[in-house]
Amino acid sequence: MAQKYLKHFPKPLLAELVEGRWLPVIGAGLSRNAVVPAGKKMPLWEDLGKSLAAEMRNYDYATVLDAISAYAHQFSRAKLVERLSDLLLLDSAKPGEAHKAFCSIKFSIVCTTNFDFLLERQYDLNPRYCRPLLYEEQLSIPNRGPGVQLLKLHGDLHHPERLVATEEDYDGFLQRYPLIATFLANLLITKTAVFIGYSLDDPDFRQVFQLIADRLGQSRGPAYAIRVGGTPQESARFERRGVKVINIPGRQSKYGEILAAVFNELREYQESTVIQASQITDESALRELSLPIGATTRLCFFSTPSALSSRYKESLFPIAQQYGFVPITADAILSPADSVGAKIDALLAKANVAVVDLGSDWTKIEYQTALWKLGPERILVIADKADAGIADVARQKLLLRPRASFADAEDFLREVAKWFSVRAEVTTSTLEEEPERFLKMGYTRAAVIAATTLLEVSLRRRLDLISEPTRPMGLGQLTGLAASKEVLSREAEGKIRIWSRIRNAAVHTPKPISVRDARAVVQGVRELLKEIDR
Repeated sequence: MAQKYLKHFPKPLLAELVEGRWLPVIGAGLSRNAVVPAGKKMPLWEDLGKSLAAEMRNYDYATVLDAISAYAHQFSRAKLVERLSDLLLLDSAKPGEAHKAFCSIKFSIVCTTNFDFLLERQYDLNPRYCRPLLYEEQLSIPNRGPGVQLLKLHGDLHHPERLVATEEDYDGFLQRYPLIATFLANLLITKTAVFIGYSLDDPDFRQVFQLIADRLGQSRGPAYAIRVGGTPQESARFERRGVKVINIPGRQSKYGEILAAVFNELREYQESTVIQASQITDESALRELSLPIGATTRLCFFSTPSALSSRYKESLFPIAQQYGFVPITADAILSPADSVGAKIDALLAKANVAVVDLGSDWTKIEYQTALWKLGPERILVIADKADAGIADVARQKLLLRPRASFADAEDFLREVAKWFSVRAEVTTSTLEEEPERFLKMGYTRAAVIAATTLLEVSLRRRLDLISEPTRPMGLGQLTGLAASKEVLSREAEGKIRIWSRIRNAAVHTPKPISVRDARAVVQGVRELLKEIDR
C-alpha cells in the first residue's frame, strides 16, 4: 500500500481511527469538491453571503451571517431557504471523488454543519446505510447494524424549521436544542474531533468549537483539522484555539484530488489494520487473515441472522470446509467496539466467497457490501420468497431457505455443495500461482502461508477427502494420513514438519521470514506436488 500522506498523521490519531474513535466534523470545504454542471461551482460560506448581499437593496456587506440574517428579514425565511437551495445547486450537484473516498472510510458517526445532501447521496452509492440525525427525538434510537449515523448539527434544506443559518438561529441553538448539544459533547468526550473543510473564519467552525468549550471547558480532548497547503500563520491560529493542524502539502487548485488521496490512504490503513487490532481464536482463519489484501484466500464469509446462526454452523460450515474453505463470521472476531463496519469491510476484502442469508436488515446491508467487494458470482444468496427479489439472480446463485431443518433438506444441501465445488475449482487454480507471485514481490511471510495452504488443499484432494464429511484436518494431520497411505514418503513428512514450523512463525510471531526460508518452502512445495500428482 503506497503511503504518501499517512506520514503527516500522528500515530496515536491513526490508532484511534482503527479503534473507531474518530468524530469527523465536515464543513463547506468538502462540498466544494462536488461535481456540478458546466459553468457552475459550489459556493463556500463567504460566497453564499456575498451572493445574497448582491440581491438586497441598500445593504452594505459585512459578514456572511449578517447577510443571511438580513436576507431572511427582508424577504422571509421561506425565500432564504429557496435561494440557499439554488445557490447550493441542490438539484444538480453530485458527490465528487473526495466524497466517494471519505464515505468509503468506516465511521460509526459523522457530524456535519452543511445544509446539502452530498454525503447522504454518496453513502447510498457506496452503498452503505446512512441514518441522518436532525431531531432530539432521534437520539434515543440505537444505530443497529454497520451503517453510519450522520449528525446534521445545523439541519438541512429539507427541514427549514431545523435550519441553523441566521444570527437568531445561532444565538438560540443551545437553548432550543440542549440534547443535541449534550449529545455532541458526549461524543467529544469519547471520540476525537477531526475537522474537514473548515477555515477559522467559518462561523460554523467557531460556533461548534465554542459549543465544545462551553460544554467541556478544559476537559475537552485534542482536536485536529485536516488542511491542504495551509500557511504557518493559519496553523498557528488553529493551534491557539486548541486545534492541532494536519497540514497536507499541495496546491489549493488540487484540493479535492489531494483530499481524495488522503481519504483513500486512511481507508486502506483502517482496513488493513483493524484485523491486527482484533482477537482471532480460530487457527485456520488467523492464517488466512495473515495474508495481504488482494491475496487469494480460502475464507468464506457467512452473513446470517442470529436466530439461524446455529443451523448454518451445523449444516453449511462443514460443506464449506469439505471443499477447502475456511468459514468465518463477523462475531467470531473481537474487534474494537466502534469498528464493526471496518471489521466487516476488512473481512470481505480478505474473503474469497460469501454466503449471505437475507433474513435480517443487518444481513441485507452486508449483502450490499459483499456485492461491492466480491461481485455477484462469488456470493451464494439464501432467502425466503419474500426477500428473494433483492438478489441479482441473473448473475449469482440464489437458493430458497428450507422451512425445516437444513439437515433434512437434501436437495438444498446438494445445491450448496455444487456451488462450493465450482468455487473450489476456481480457487485452486488461483492458489497455485500465489506462492511464486508473493516470493517475486518480496512478501516472504505471505509466500510461506500461501505455499502451505496450497499443500493442504492439494493433499485433501489427493486423499479424496472432499466427499467425506470429516472434521477438517490441519496440515500435520493431513501429512500423517498421507504418509500412512504412502501418498507421501517419510522424508517428505519430515520436510513438511519444518515448513509447518516456518509457517507458524509467519502467522504467530513478528519475526521476519528470510528470503532463503521462504524460497525453500515455496520450491519444496512445488517439487512435492509434482511427486504427489504422478
